[in-house]
Amino acid sequence: MVDLSSYFTFGISVGLLYPEAALSAERQLSAFTKTAQLPHYESLEAILSDEPSIRKAQIEIAKEEGKIINYNFPPEFQVPGQFDPSSENPLYRKSALERAKTQVDYAYEAGSKVIGMTSGIDHGEENREQSLIYFKEYMVALADYAKQAGIVLTLEPVERGVFKNLLLGPTEEISAFVKMMNDEGHDNVAVLFDTAHMPLMKEDPITAVRIAHEVGIGHIHIGNAIVSNKNNPLYGHTHPPIGIMDGEYDFSDVALFFKELVDLGYLSKEKTTRKKCLSLEMTGYPGVSPELSAMVAYEKIASAWQMVLES
Repeated sequence: MVDLSSYFTFGISVGLLYPEAALSAERQLSAFTKTAQLPHYESLEAILSDEPSIRKAQIEIAKEEGKIINYNFPPEFQVPGQFDPSSENPLYRKSALERAKTQVDYAYEAGSKVIGMTSGIDHGEENREQSLIYFKEYMVALADYAKQAGIVLTLEPVERGVFKNLLLGPTEEISAFVKMMNDEGHDNVAVLFDTAHMPLMKEDPITAVRIAHEVGIGHIHIGNAIVSNKNNPLYGHTHPPIGIMDGEYDFSDVALFFKELVDLGYLSKEKTTRKKCLSLEMTGYPGVSPELSAMVAYEKIASAWQMVLES
């Protein structure tokens, strides 16, 4: 089996592999610890605890296990309420920015260089223009704050109108937003490309990644989705594992995606120490332990990369 660490830094999501992490700070720490101890994975897609002692423990565990933390914003920014950055309520917008700056502080504590985040929720087509104005104000302030910490903010295209229903969904729109931010001097904003959202947005991942690459990809999530069978319990925005029944992607599909990344120059078939970072966002295989699921998934991704190396 090919060693992915010679070509890129490969990670996995803590909260998706161990969903019980969302139940309490103690379970969050337990899930973080178990994920950090997984072999082969060099980085962790993670949210850090608001409790200082738990957060300190998470950071220490990552260091002990030699793992990089790719910081993820918590989901509270994706729902209506006091942390909605595009809300018409100015107090909510202020709270969202303050809360977001706290997350940047946590990422800085952990030594993270990249933060994965999304836009806020969509308030409907009639309000979208104003929502985008509010979101840009939020992003400008946050980008300036993150730049002081040497952190890149990566924005993830997420489906609008179905499932998550976020403000910036289509890849073209979020890429245009990133380009606008870059053109105005905020060069620490990039695209977070996630294969899982492409079928949910009815986009072709190859075409979409070309669009995103033109403005700059800061991070990549490898994920799957089920859209062909509404009766499948994992239908929709559930982050099922690679190669599952009714899923959009198996390792051969990931290989095609990897080949495109090589053609674009984002990845190289040559071994390197200047590695890009890619991470799996997946739940466990049904009836399979998280640890075994992570092992199976790694083997699938390694098989996909081997196909590229041999092509």
